Amino acid sequence: MAENKGNQNIEYYCAHLLLPQIEILRNTADKASHRKNIEDIHDLRVSSRRIREYLNVFGFSLPKKKYKNWQKEIRSITKSFGIIRDLDVQYDLIQKIYRLTEDKKIRSGLRRLRLRLKQKREKNQGKTQSITSTILENQTLAEMRSWCEDALNYPNNEIQKTKSLYELGYKHVQDCLDKVLFYEIFIFDPNRVEELHKMRIAAKHLRYSLEIFSDLYEGKTDFALAIAREIQQYLGEIHDADVWVEYLPQFMDTEYKQIKNFYGYTSPFSRIKPGIEYLLENRKTERENLYRKFIDSWKKWKMQETWLDLRKIIFLSEPPTAEPVSEPTPPTDSGNKNPERT
Repeated sequence: MAENKGNQNIEYYCAHLLLPQIEILRNTADKASHRKNIEDIHDLRVSSRRIREYLNVFGFSLPKKKYKNWQKEIRSITKSFGIIRDLDVQYDLIQKIYRLTEDKKIRSGLRRLRLRLKQKREKNQGKTQSITSTILENQTLAEMRSWCEDALNYPNNEIQKTKSLYELGYKHVQDCLDKVLFYEIFIFDPNRVEELHKMRIAAKHLRYSLEIFSDLYEGKTDFALAIAREIQQYLGEIHDADVWVEYLPQFMDTEYKQIKNFYGYTSPFSRIKPGIEYLLENRKTERENLYRKFIDSWKKWKMQETWLDLRKIIFLSEPPTAEPVSEPTPPTDSGNKNPERT
């Protein structure tokens, strides 16, 4: 009987987090269908990733027959908007750099790149409305909402700080932290592009786990949550720069061939080449600066024993006697000036 109550409590905890995110996902899908703000797609993907993390953490207490399908459906939403979001971010960067330079030779190449990105974005624009319409009519979201509403009919109508809830928090935060630290051995080599990218993903999972259990630990782990966000931001921007560094030489090669095929000669390519080369060097420099700042920050966090302190908090925390925990506050990104990396 006690085990059943513990499961009900965990379901209640999950439902209080999950239900608001389902509504946020639907609302952002409606906004994204109009494409008035490039951040709508970002918000939609963040919401879908949070839902996936909740499903991962609380999966054992969810309906077994539906859990895998829920995971699959929400993952498809996140993935569907990946290309569109990347194009939005790239186009926005070109716009900013274009406005900051008055050199006509550089602007010519930036205009060509901006044109190609705009063409790709317009090609994918129809998919945005199609996918967002599907989200608004999605049966999976309706099923998840129904489950949440049933779970919120918990008899005590409050969350208890039970041993099982603390054990769940400890397991997931510890596992996520271990995955982040696994990549520490690689980060001091700036050429380990793939490992830095994987560390960013691990930091994202750590961030979401800390968000989920923040109220359980009464905010004592929020210092680590802020650092996990910072790691994700640094490594996300480094990854964006790496994508540019890999893409731009390919772009130049493609444009060179297209110009040669169209004109029969290559001299027009000289008009766009300086701008593309300028952007390539710009991204390399930005990458170097970001990497240096990240390593300096990482050394500082190590000296402050950040991760050891986090382990101590989650290890030593234990349930008080019959004391309810306040209902967890669904995380949002309001007030965060730096957009979360995808």
